[in-house]
Amino acid sequence: MGDAVHVLHIDDDPDFGALTAEFLERDDDRFTVETATSGAEGLDRLTSAVDCVVSDYDMPGMNGLEFLDAVRETYPDLPFILFTGKGSEEVASEALTLGATDYLQKDSGTDQYDLLANRISRAVGQFRAERELERKTDLLEKTQNLADVGAWEYDPRTEEAYFTEQVYEIYDVDTEFEPDPEADIQRFYHPEDRDAVRDGVKRALEDGDPYDIEVRIVTGDGAEKWVRTRADPKFEDGTCKRVRGTIRDITERKERERNLAQTKAWYQTLLDAAPDAVFIADAESGEIRETNQAATRLLDRPREEIVGLDQTELHPPDKAEEYAELFRQHVGDGEGRDATLGEQVELAVVDAAGDETPVEISAQTVEIDGECYNQGYFRDITARKQRERELKRQNDRLDEFVTVVSHDLRNPLRTLSASLDLIETDDEAALERCQRPVARMERLIDELVDLARHGETGSEPAPVQLPALAEECAQTTGLSAAALSITTDATIVAEQSRLKHLFENLFRNAVEHGTTSNRTASDDIVERGTTGSRTESDDAVDDDGPEVSLTVGPLDDGFYVADDGPGVPAAERERVFRVGYSTSAEGTGFGLNIVKQVVEAHGWDIRLTESADGGARFEITGVEFSDG
Repeated sequence: MGDAVHVLHIDDDPDFGALTAEFLERDDDRFTVETATSGAEGLDRLTSAVDCVVSDYDMPGMNGLEFLDAVRETYPDLPFILFTGKGSEEVASEALTLGATDYLQKDSGTDQYDLLANRISRAVGQFRAERELERKTDLLEKTQNLADVGAWEYDPRTEEAYFTEQVYEIYDVDTEFEPDPEADIQRFYHPEDRDAVRDGVKRALEDGDPYDIEVRIVTGDGAEKWVRTRADPKFEDGTCKRVRGTIRDITERKERERNLAQTKAWYQTLLDAAPDAVFIADAESGEIRETNQAATRLLDRPREEIVGLDQTELHPPDKAEEYAELFRQHVGDGEGRDATLGEQVELAVVDAAGDETPVEISAQTVEIDGECYNQGYFRDITARKQRERELKRQNDRLDEFVTVVSHDLRNPLRTLSASLDLIETDDEAALERCQRPVARMERLIDELVDLARHGETGSEPAPVQLPALAEECAQTTGLSAAALSITTDATIVAEQSRLKHLFENLFRNAVEHGTTSNRTASDDIVERGTTGSRTESDDAVDDDGPEVSLTVGPLDDGFYVADDGPGVPAAERERVFRVGYSTSAEGTGFGLNIVKQVVEAHGWDIRLTESADGGARFEITGVEFSDG
């Protein structure tokens, strides 16, 4: 190969492009290297004078494979070498499938330029040899050099045709078969492709137009194949003297292309079926490589505009760096961790009009074929934020209402209570009857306020030691130390203020319904009879009867609070958690409903059953334990 070689090198790193050109021209004085920094610029510089194209793969706007596809539209046989530092077997396979001449991975040393120079020299030499071979029409030698390509020749003057051995093999007929162009089209070519072949042959014979088409054939044994058939007519004095061409079996390549297309379609279908917006970006560069239909709706932008953006461009410009740092802290740099962003920090994306949409992001970094990608699922939480704002407004109004009502009710009761203390009378029983409903009304107000506000703690779940909290709540409710037994030392994850409400109401409920002085005769009749664990004589104690005893004990996934009181009939156990339900004259009917709401707020479950002593046993499960 003694002629000059014009090389077009495309790499988005201008310094690397200049360095490569210097090494190539120094390595072989026949080389003249022209550089471009993008696929689009490369297409502008590509002319028939170029002998070989060398291209990087990972470039913004148009990657190396997309650039190769564009080159092949105009120059189907021009030597093309993919020279990349981010390659993989998958990229190499796809490049060769699309028609790349060679594939070379970048290295850190200077030996890579010698290797690249050799690859260029070999590719250009082979290309020129094949082009010269086609000009001189040495059909047999060409067939031998290209083992899977058959050559043929047709003389329209004598209507004689000639096949090399490979053509017979492709058609799956023996060498005694007599070629006949028109009959062969009818016999071998797929019915849907015959017109394309006939049109190509006609234009070659009449107008001298060469053709290069990919069509299907049905072989002599009935097998279907894909072939690439090319023809080059030769004219003398305006008359076609002969047509020489080749035919190549490309069935395997077509199968690979079909499988690749099916895989891409399947993958895209999965992405588009996802209800949330999906973004897949290069972990190193941040460039978005893939997205789905939900993302186009979220951003109100077509997929073509989203792919190629930097992932920081999805967010408000003034927050881009803050979000990027948050992502690095929670997701990492390729270790495969995942995280949900947007729970503690307000995140937003910006659509085509510049409007912001609040989102929650579930993200992770994954590694595929040595490449790291950031994969993010963006959920639009606009409706959730609106509900939160509306709930806050409702809570504010409720808080204001409760404050006003409790104030307006407490003042008259306090006046009435104070006035009763001033009354002098010998009828202490009558005075006590007056004071008892006043005290009960104050309790009722306290628990109404508690019921309205118990969910507004403002605290986050944290480790809570059950023994310490249970003892504190026992003191608050007036339960003596001797009446409480704690058989667990568990520490659980909970909101302490809410958990305190739970224990106080369970303890108070046990005291109200278990101590004899707080139970009426009708209560005794209702609470006895169906529990099966206590007799009438057990309950037949005077008003100074023993104090109820409670136990706080462990469960495999939670804890229980049990008492030795009269218990709750099985038929009534579902009703006790309803607002207003109480069998005690002193009860307000709110305590156990508050307990249930606290349990549900934590995501736990509660069950009421019978204790070992025949009393009530409340089992709270689904609890998370803590070592701290």
